Amino acid sequence: MRQPLLHRPFRRVWLGETLSLVGDYSFEVAFIWLILQETGSVATLAAVLLVQAVPRGVLLLVGGAVTDRMSPRTVMFLSHLTRGSAVTLLGLIAFADGVQVWHLYALGALTGAAEAFFWPATASIMPSLLPSEHLARGNALVGFGEQGSRLLGPVLGGAMVTLFGSPTAILLNAGTFFLAALTVLAAPRKQPSGTAGETAKSIAAIRTEIVDGLRYAARSREIRIVLMLIGAAALSYSGLFSVGLPALAGSFPEGSLALGALLSAWGLGQLLGTIGAVFTGLPRRWGMLIIGMTLCEGIAFMLLGFLPSLWLAVTVLVLLGIGVAYSSDVALPTFIQTRAPAEALGRISSVMDLPRVTLEPLSIAAMGLLVGWDMRWGFALAAVPMLLVGITLVLDREARSLSTAPPHPQPQPEPKPDPATRSTSA
Repeated sequence: MRQPLLHRPFRRVWLGETLSLVGDYSFEVAFIWLILQETGSVATLAAVLLVQAVPRGVLLLVGGAVTDRMSPRTVMFLSHLTRGSAVTLLGLIAFADGVQVWHLYALGALTGAAEAFFWPATASIMPSLLPSEHLARGNALVGFGEQGSRLLGPVLGGAMVTLFGSPTAILLNAGTFFLAALTVLAAPRKQPSGTAGETAKSIAAIRTEIVDGLRYAARSREIRIVLMLIGAAALSYSGLFSVGLPALAGSFPEGSLALGALLSAWGLGQLLGTIGAVFTGLPRRWGMLIIGMTLCEGIAFMLLGFLPSLWLAVTVLVLLGIGVAYSSDVALPTFIQTRAPAEALGRISSVMDLPRVTLEPLSIAAMGLLVGWDMRWGFALAAVPMLLVGITLVLDREARSLSTAPPHPQPQPEPKPDPATRSTSA
């Protein structure tokens, strides 16, 4: 596990991104609580998260193509600066007690757009930080950092909101964005691809490259199966975690600390699941594991809304997090990396994220309406996509035989036409 840390670029980028994630998860609690304090409306919370999700979904494929054309280092740097500046401005406005609803919508839209470029960049930067023989251990360390942040961040966020108020937690998160912007500069700089004319052709080719990524996914039966699982998870998880858990926390006497406890329970479970996957390795029959886990997730979602105690809900989320991290969060990056050519990794990663970001607004809007009607039935209906897909795939032999081992042979992206050759032949 220590070999990746001997590489200075990886070490600096990993530390910066991990600290930024701690800030992100702290900010999640502070931002949600700020919205509820200012508006007192779960429907407004759902609307703000919806405004954040729409540009993220619309621009995601563009973000993947731009990442493949540019340097992931540059894309991540600009995204960190954009989000850090926006969050700083909101924190200062909150300190002045001048927050208006449109400020919340504006922040959501701006950060959502920046994340559409940031996510594909983070998925494709790893090969530039480590030699291929250390990628697996590097991915494991990234998983440790993410799950540890998911555990620590909400607790810090809930405690800071309780002790110092939302503005302080918001400004501290802004500081982590600027720190990560500095540390990502340790990644190798991508060499310019050519002259100004070639750059113009590169920009014009982005749409073609987006289509290439979609065609690659369409030709792979395995990727289509995984996209179905990701789509079901997006419909269930997005609204449940963004709107359902805050509503559930509000039903407990612990208030903002309850929300921090619920989110941290999920983080603890995922951390334990990641550790288990690192030491035991991934199962040979990954398909059976992930399908079984999908059915368990649906059952757990049904139970959550009816639990009378915070600590029962915490227990369910810890157990659920262990299973999801072991079956999905460690295996899925490996699945993508073994099937996507290096030059198309940003595009394929964005395609794999597409169901999540496009279905997220629908999930949030539906959960906002359902929670306003009856919280318990909101949780029960959130379970339906997971149960339906789990039952469908358990009857599918190819889905049951999914593996994270590299396929042979694997489909390749269609070759891109050379604009210069095409214009000459014309």
